[in-house]
Amino acid sequence: MNKPEVGGLRPEARGPQSTARNPWRLLGGTLRPRQWVKSSFILAPALFTLKLLDPSTWPVLLAGLFGFSLVSSAVYAFNDICNRGEDRLHPDKRYRPVASGELAVWKAALLSIVSLVIGVGLLLWTDIAAVLIAAVYVVLMVAYTLYLRQLLVLDVIIVAIGFVLRVLAGALIIHEPVSHWLLLCTFTIALFLGMIKRRQEIVVLGAEGSGAGRAVLAHYPDRSILDGWINVLTGMTVICYALYTVDPHTTQKHHTGALIYTLPFVLYGIFRYQQLALVGRAGEDPTKLLLSDPVIKVVVLLWAVCVGVILYLAR
Repeated sequence: MNKPEVGGLRPEARGPQSTARNPWRLLGGTLRPRQWVKSSFILAPALFTLKLLDPSTWPVLLAGLFGFSLVSSAVYAFNDICNRGEDRLHPDKRYRPVASGELAVWKAALLSIVSLVIGVGLLLWTDIAAVLIAAVYVVLMVAYTLYLRQLLVLDVIIVAIGFVLRVLAGALIIHEPVSHWLLLCTFTIALFLGMIKRRQEIVVLGAEGSGAGRAVLAHYPDRSILDGWINVLTGMTVICYALYTVDPHTTQKHHTGALIYTLPFVLYGIFRYQQLALVGRAGEDPTKLLLSDPVIKVVVLLWAVCVGVILYLAR
């Protein structure tokens, strides 16, 4: 027989014995390394300039990738500290180490500081400009945690800007300019993912009859309007990517307009994600969905290979 939950927490997730037995789970639950996949946007400029094929750039790219990932982990820990009371009312977030009481606030704060210092150190080794981008990211995310996350639509926009900052950091690390269309494509796809996440959070909390969750969710419109917004963002993402591939600056720089032929991969990947994310609870965690679906992973891999081959042959 399963043990009853006490105080809204799983029994196996309470008490110092659990902490002593599995400290790595507490570390991972607070710093959330699975979310580091978001920092892969740093590699986008290197992919489109073929710097990924240059082994001499790997050290700075990896340092930038892990540096920005650790900076984002510091923000996650800070978020858990500030929102622990709200998280305790959420059906899933209540099991996070800080919200459940497994990890003391001061320990989470220490983890945040250490992660930030190491992350900034790695970025400083790549380029001082990357550190400035990371500083903007941290300030923006702190403001998001403390206030901006409660503002309708702006909450999703702020998160999307975080992805754009990652792309900018990646471009600065390899000292390459980045196309405005590529930045717009990053912004719109991040908005697309964020809006689906909000939609599914509202659907799930409503289905469970729970009033838990951030207050801003109560101000979002009904599902039909959100679906309209998501469809608009789907079209905008595809259009921005298509315009990037045929932009005169892009074709002139890469000596080819063949990147347009990678558009079917983008279309299929977006449609596949939308199909899966709008069913059940999958859309609540974009990272988990992207990492767990083999079809999406294959599509992303094929897209990246095709981009690399096209640009390499055009050299």
